[in-house]
Amino acid sequence: MLRLHHRAREQGFVLPLSMGASLVLLLGSLSVHTTSLQVRLQGIREQQQHRAEDRLASAGQQLLADLQRSHPCLLALPLQQWDVQGLACAPAATIASLRAGEVLGSSYRLVDWRPQLAPAELLLEMAADGGQPARQGAFTVQLAPAQPPVVPQPQITDVRLVGLRGVAP
Repeated sequence: MLRLHHRAREQGFVLPLSMGASLVLLLGSLSVHTTSLQVRLQGIREQQQHRAEDRLASAGQQLLADLQRSHPCLLALPLQQWDVQGLACAPAATIASLRAGEVLGSSYRLVDWRPQLAPAELLLEMAADGGQPARQGAFTVQLAPAQPPVVPQPQITDVRLVGLRGVAP
């Protein structure tokens, strides 16, 4: 009788052990799955950040190229002076079109232009797009000074995207 009682105890121990091992495996696989999802979301965020930087870089280059080519006199003036002193070299409609534009299917607006700083600073804002918030980007712009009469206006020698300045509200 003692042998039967001892054998009954041995048979009941395999099921709880296998259930415990299954639970450990299940929790381990959930942990690995959660980690992989977090890595994937981080990759998506990085891609969105790179796309926003690419759009901002394209917008900045497009705007500065337009200024250099068509209205170099505006390069010497801070943005706040464009509506007054800038009218001497560009019509009001042109100045308005330079303050906002579109590149790569996204709208941007000129937030600030400070040529008096060394290097000059350009601040653009990309409009909210496809569920992404509006983002601002800052550029440093190297300007070679005007050398009249040969080069009557400042010349752009280098443009660098400093990066995103955060998310606009």
